[in-house]
Amino acid sequence: MKLQNNNLDEMQEKKLLEIEHKGCWLAFWGLLIAILVQILIFDEDVIRSVAGEWIILFCLSLYMSIGSMKNGIWDRRLKPTGKYNAVLSLVSGLVCALIFSISSYLKYNALMGSIATGVFMFIFIFAITFLTLSISVKMYHKKISKMETNCED
Repeated sequence: MKLQNNNLDEMQEKKLLEIEHKGCWLAFWGLLIAILVQILIFDEDVIRSVAGEWIILFCLSLYMSIGSMKNGIWDRRLKPTGKYNAVLSLVSGLVCALIFSISSYLKYNALMGSIATGVFMFIFIFAITFLTLSISVKMYHKKISKMETNCED
């Protein structure tokens, strides 16, 4: 059986793209929330309980990042600057620190230990996120300059 060409008109195609776009982001944020909730509620074997969701989220994130980078697209609203990298790293570090502090406190009932866990997670996540975003910004600027050079030739 041979598949037919596109049966949609332009308006239907635009609507379908919009539905797919919203579905993709719904899956992304849903998986992230599911992972964070499971980290909070499970005491043992947290890695096993979030492995499936984490693999799907990682593949989705990798696909979206590589696809955007290949086409010279950064984001609709955020600019590829060090300031935005610092803000995003700070937010992700704070969210992870809060989640892991609460999780640690619920498991061990040790306030100082949960604070130490939160501080460690904040530093670790902030550093990893900032490094990853900084490398991505450099790759983005390199791709943009290459695309502009190719357009001029």
